[in-house]
Amino acid sequence: MKVLANRYCLVAFLVLGLLLPAGTAAAADAEFTLRIGSVAPKGTPWYALLKRAKKRIQTESNGRIKVKLYVGGKLGSENSIVRRCRKGQLGGMAVSNGAVGSAVRELYATELPYLFDNFKQAEQALDAAKPLVRELLAEQGFVFYMWGENGYRHFASQKRFFTSPSDLKGHKMRAQPAMPHVEMYKALGASAQTLAVSEVTTSLSNGVVTGYDNTLIYAFATQWHNEVKYVTLSSHIYQPAVVTWCKKWFDQLPADLQKVVMRAPAGEERKGRLAVRALNNILKKKYVEQGVEVKELSSGQKAAFKRATAKVEKKFAGSTSARGKKLLSIHKSK
Repeated sequence: MKVLANRYCLVAFLVLGLLLPAGTAAAADAEFTLRIGSVAPKGTPWYALLKRAKKRIQTESNGRIKVKLYVGGKLGSENSIVRRCRKGQLGGMAVSNGAVGSAVRELYATELPYLFDNFKQAEQALDAAKPLVRELLAEQGFVFYMWGENGYRHFASQKRFFTSPSDLKGHKMRAQPAMPHVEMYKALGASAQTLAVSEVTTSLSNGVVTGYDNTLIYAFATQWHNEVKYVTLSSHIYQPAVVTWCKKWFDQLPADLQKVVMRAPAGEERKGRLAVRALNNILKKKYVEQGVEVKELSSGQKAAFKRATAKVEKKFAGSTSARGKKLLSIHKSK
């Protein structure tokens, strides 16, 4: 299984031209060590983005900063990485927006079901929200660096396709430990099980859950798709990722090195987003080749899911802060 996964990761890299040379070694007398945590697996566009950041920072700091990447969940779950970053136990993190929401709950505004109709709308909304997101993150111990992208999440199941909201009633589904995800499943009558990513494969194989929702690329990279038979392309939640520095670490840097780590190369966010999206059509074929049936919802079917989950937005709006409402307003204006 590991060989097969590595083979497809290599194909993806060749298709996208993402193979990178090894980063330049940091000088032995590095003054600072930047430890970055992520659950992103190796051989993915997310990992490639972090490798580019590592090489750039080490080079532009003239070896004064040594960068170490801890990916694939080596440092635990996303929520654990968020907590460690907040405490200053890490220098940076690359995690889903939903995970950051565990510390900055206003960011759940971005995770609401059927909030964005397409990628262009999502991009415009996220870019417009950057000043407010920077402010919210800074108050909770994070320094915003750039947006990444997980993409549109879809339903996957061992039992059936989910073509109407009622189809999910009673199903045991893995949910990301984030308010919008749990509330979405409640609205659909499913049993939401909040499992860390490291627990999903085992939980699928032993019947703790019979399905999950995530993006095609993440489920493929982690091999979750091997445990299901049906994938419904529901596009029910657009999920960005966030690369941030941990403020307690960042504040120790002299001003010149702060400028180095904060410099985002022109077009880097866009490059990362397009790299993730480019794999979707490739992965649809790979899923089918590996025995997973794939079905895309019609616009009418998506509209039914949107109506069924509308209460999630209402619950968020009724419980969030004024700035959470402002963030939601920015998103909905695009």
